[in-house]
Amino acid sequence: MQRYQLSNIYATLRDAIRGQRWPDASQALGQAVGLSLPGTPAPAEITRAAMRKLRPQLSYRGFKPAELAMVAHGIKSVVKLEDIPVADAAQFAVARPGWSVTLSSTYRKDYLLLRSRPCPATDREAMVSIYCSRGDMGRELSQLETASREDSQRAATLLEIPQCCAAAFAADFDTARRDQDTVNDDACRRVLATTSPSLPGAWQCNPLADTELLGFYPCSCQCPSALQRAEQVLSRLDTAQQQHARQTLRRPALYFRLPFFATMQGTWQDDVLRFTDFGINAFGHPLARTAQALLAAHLQPWLDGSDGMVVRDGALRLYRGMREIKALDIVGDHAPVVTCWTDDSEKKP
Repeated sequence: MQRYQLSNIYATLRDAIRGQRWPDASQALGQAVGLSLPGTPAPAEITRAAMRKLRPQLSYRGFKPAELAMVAHGIKSVVKLEDIPVADAAQFAVARPGWSVTLSSTYRKDYLLLRSRPCPATDREAMVSIYCSRGDMGRELSQLETASREDSQRAATLLEIPQCCAAAFAADFDTARRDQDTVNDDACRRVLATTSPSLPGAWQCNPLADTELLGFYPCSCQCPSALQRAEQVLSRLDTAQQQHARQTLRRPALYFRLPFFATMQGTWQDDVLRFTDFGINAFGHPLARTAQALLAAHLQPWLDGSDGMVVRDGALRLYRGMREIKALDIVGDHAPVVTCWTDDSEKKP
């Protein structure tokens, strides 16, 4: 699948969902996630999947506990909080004495492409980014990001992103040709692909939940600098938040592309993920949520009947015990990624 086609594929997906043309929607969804999706679920199956198999994990809306902790404890000199509803941002701005708070212009988000576009503050879906700093650095960062050509190195320096991680994201930006449709997906895929059964990633570097601890994409899930920052932030969360972060970030994931992925309850045996449950990431936005429910409806019959999975030889292969029961062919350039995390569940928060 060529990069420039993604917006066209999503346009087809949107139109088909709005018109309830489920065969067309399924075909477009398969192109988007890079997987051959056999058949078309009935509308009732999509509804049941939405009730049983959607699991809100990564919302792209509202405050994240880790970012609030960064501000509350002064972990960084500049903290950027993205996708905050306008009313919530106004309340935040008046309740931070000692911090300089700058708000971006208002925008709304496309919850499939994850692209933002300007909108009036009266728009019911209007959001802003908040630049919170000691001194004028937050205002400087805001000015950098509203300029026609952002100084990514300066922005990374202001946000105190480790140099290795900033360089990796800059390379993602260049690879994507500064295309918003693909850069976040490229970065997320690169990070997740650094995990494997032989080299599990640190779950503290997992970007696939609102409980993520970094606020940036690390260069790898074994990056010492990123892990040090994540542990620093984790230590400043309250006990309930720490437990929730451990629960959500330690789940293995089957990642297709943003915003489509599933998380599992499972463990690794050799290179096969053995799992007992799965949930598809779910947004609050109705159209995106319907697309995610459609993916859940396609995968549910096969994943419910399986206890193991592996991506191998051009297919997502599903197992029951030692027997392969289904191979869903991979189409396009990007194979799904199955993540492997370190298991330190015995550590105390």
